[in-house]
Amino acid sequence: MNYNIKIIDYWSSQHKDLYQGIAELTKSLNDTYPQHDTWLREKFFPGLKDGSRKMVVVCNEHDLSHPMGVSLLKDTEDEKKICCLFVREDCRGNGIASVLMQKSCEVLKTDKPLITVSNRNLSQLQRLLDKNNFTFSYRKKGAYQEKDTENYFNNKATEILKTDILPALLASKLRRGKN
Repeated sequence: MNYNIKIIDYWSSQHKDLYQGIAELTKSLNDTYPQHDTWLREKFFPGLKDGSRKMVVVCNEHDLSHPMGVSLLKDTEDEKKICCLFVREDCRGNGIASVLMQKSCEVLKTDKPLITVSNRNLSQLQRLLDKNNFTFSYRKKGAYQEKDTENYFNNKATEILKTDILPALLASKLRRGKN
């Protein structure tokens, strides 16, 4: 399968067909993430203007309006996050998700970006997450949908809590218990 990889890190009216294609490609995410389309229009695309959002797009060179896959990224000083990684159903199984993951990490300049995955979608992404050494951080029920659980990976705060804060608190508690 032949495709091109495009990294878009700015807003341009010339990309209007691409933006519409991404909205169309990811519209099924509204089932898992209510208001995804609103987030895309009101948060993500405007973030291209201020530099806080970037995207990696896999597409046919001649048809930007029908991307094969996309990774929507948040790139700020405080957060390096893969907000969405999605591959068109008829293009799955061709390594596109792996390419998107690799390029996303390059764009974000980290091999440990934050990502959240619903329980509904975890089985589809688990191999990709394992292959890229993503570290499970925690689960949160009702994060996006009342009846679903969101799985957080590579959450720095959780890792600091696990490695630095909790051991120190436990040691302190043990010392106090011995006195």
